[in-house]
Amino acid sequence: MKKIPCNTRWRTVVLTVTVWLFLSSAALATSPTMVNVGVAALEDQVVLNARLIDGFTDDILEAIKTGVPMTYIFHIELRRDISLWNDSLISSNTVTHTIRYDSLKKIYFFTEKGNDLLHKIMTRDEIRFRQMMLSLENVPLGPLYRLNPNEKYYVQVKADLQVDRFWFPFNYLFFFVPFNSFETDWAKSSLLSIDPDMVENQEAFNAKPAPGDGPNDLKHVIRSFNK
Repeated sequence: MKKIPCNTRWRTVVLTVTVWLFLSSAALATSPTMVNVGVAALEDQVVLNARLIDGFTDDILEAIKTGVPMTYIFHIELRRDISLWNDSLISSNTVTHTIRYDSLKKIYFFTEKGNDLLHKIMTRDEIRFRQMMLSLENVPLGPLYRLNPNEKYYVQVKADLQVDRFWFPFNYLFFFVPFNSFETDWAKSSLLSIDPDMVENQEAFNAKPAPGDGPNDLKHVIRSFNK
């Protein structure tokens, strides 16, 4: 096999760096944003639903098509609202959405990972993989018993993009491309609380259920309202 001259290879790398920096600046011109941040009760858990918009540019989609794995990292926090003081962190979850395209099989491999969360899905549908990558559905944030009906809470979420930098040309672009700039601001839900009128057993909110206990007799309802 004919060996490519070193100077030719590095000219290719420099050209790639220049093109990618241009594409990156164009991509970052459209800021990704977290929207539709909602909180619900699912069984005995507080869960989050949200969506990332403007998360895909043509350049990112083209990179995925070449087989470069892409990962969105979602940072999620459940906090207690405290007036005049720093809000208290109740629980958190970090969720990753990774997509990898097999150009030979023409299949997208999607993986969702987080605390108490793991999904692996294969699809040939580009629209479906986009929806899965950009949507958070029923992400667990912790048990409802940790919420006090007399307190107010909110959930905030942000996302950033991670690229597998060991793939060519990303292994050469590691020090050049500002991928860490591709991230959203924090997006918050409305203030929320447990509706005390729907609580049949108030003590369930004050103590963790003993191991082996069955479901308690609470009708878990989260009510939300604007600040």
